[in-house]
Amino acid sequence: MHPVLLSLDILPEIFTHFLPDSSSDARSQESLAALARTCKTFYEPAMDLLWADTGNRGINPLLGCVTRLQPLMYRVCGESINFCSRDLEPLSGHEACQFLRHASRVRSLRIRTDEHFHLLKILPIETCVFPRLLQLYWYLHRNSRLFRLFLSPTLCHCSLNHCVLRVAHSDLRSIVTCCPVLDNLSIWATVYTSDDLLLLSETVRSFKRLKHLLCPLLDLTAWRHLSNLPTLVTVMNLEGPYKVPLDLDDLTLASFLNLTTLCLHVNTAAGIIALIQHSEFPSLKGFKLYIGVLHRTEAEKLFRALSQCKACGTLEHIDIVSQRPADERPDSPVIRHFLCFKQLQTMRLSVHDAIYFDNGLVEAMSSWPHIRSLELIDPCGGLHTITFRGLFTALRSCPHLCNLRIYMDAVNIDIDPESESFQHTSLRTFHVGSSHVEDPRAVARIIFSMLPCVSEVAHRGSNLVWDEVNRQLKSFARSSSRDMSLR
Repeated sequence: MHPVLLSLDILPEIFTHFLPDSSSDARSQESLAALARTCKTFYEPAMDLLWADTGNRGINPLLGCVTRLQPLMYRVCGESINFCSRDLEPLSGHEACQFLRHASRVRSLRIRTDEHFHLLKILPIETCVFPRLLQLYWYLHRNSRLFRLFLSPTLCHCSLNHCVLRVAHSDLRSIVTCCPVLDNLSIWATVYTSDDLLLLSETVRSFKRLKHLLCPLLDLTAWRHLSNLPTLVTVMNLEGPYKVPLDLDDLTLASFLNLTTLCLHVNTAAGIIALIQHSEFPSLKGFKLYIGVLHRTEAEKLFRALSQCKACGTLEHIDIVSQRPADERPDSPVIRHFLCFKQLQTMRLSVHDAIYFDNGLVEAMSSWPHIRSLELIDPCGGLHTITFRGLFTALRSCPHLCNLRIYMDAVNIDIDPESESFQHTSLRTFHVGSSHVEDPRAVARIIFSMLPCVSEVAHRGSNLVWDEVNRQLKSFARSSSRDMSLR
């Protein structure tokens, strides 16, 4: 055996190539098991990787180590099956040792059912069954007295799914007590009452070293706590049916010093606008907002607040989607508020009737030299468009743009590709929404000549004219290939 293979520092790196993936889970596990049987040197690192993640099987593989349960859990050929443990006696002391044999190797667990929990009655609740567990995904909506068995002092990531706050409150307190290094917390829950909001706020404020947080929308006290956490990197908030009040007269926040990503799912914009107006976000790189209704005046305030905080010098990704239209029309080019984002790389705006193009788009794109993806969507149908000349003027300032979704004025042809030498060679995805077109061949000629890497134009719905544009594009490509082959 090569001496390198005897190094416990190198072996795990080599064995990671046998880790299970979605396409060959069983085969990879068989390979790791075979390595474990090869020699004593291979046994420990191979077994550690084999048991590191039990996938969606939860504790079943560990129960499979119990001799009494094996005939119920596995067929003669060794294939794992679902089994019913309802009428089985709990594990004995000896059987508990069999269950725990490889528990210390488990690093990631997904608990989707408690149907076998009664077998573990012999284990003291204070016992840390998985001392090296790093990730826990909990899908039970009701409280379980055995929850603490899964809380490890090494736990870094905990995700509570289908969580009912009033039921799970004791579980949340246990996480605070038992998991001192936890830095990634996801609480998939719905806030229905002020009591729910208070429980959530108390829980979030109990964690002092969070890096990543996903939870329902928070009250002012919790936001104030988060704004002072130097460790916090990402926050995702989901608003439910309960409207969270924010006292705008007492809105004092710290800077969110190291927060890089803020993602918000809300029904209305007032609280979010106030949040941005009263903080600085000096490290913010990604801002995502999915909102029920965004009125024009609110859109103005939101875009202005983003442009006036310190994030204007750091933002690289903006994604704002309004789900329903407001009964009003814009009267100013709100896109101009984004001119200050010089580092912008991706932007998607899907805001009903709140995007004016005109010369503002050309000016905006000239301010974004690093832009790679730009989507300006009016879900009502694209009332504001840009001509081909305006588009190519803007593209000259965006050499790295590879994805563009925009409404075109493809009816008024204002450019002759034969007299233009400009080509944009980075753009590959071009989506024109429901833009109108009258001369498919002329439009195809412009795109083929000036956007050589666009092989097909995406469009919204069934549009036979744009389908004809794409047929013309393919025809031009075939003719060009024939000409090249004859040279």
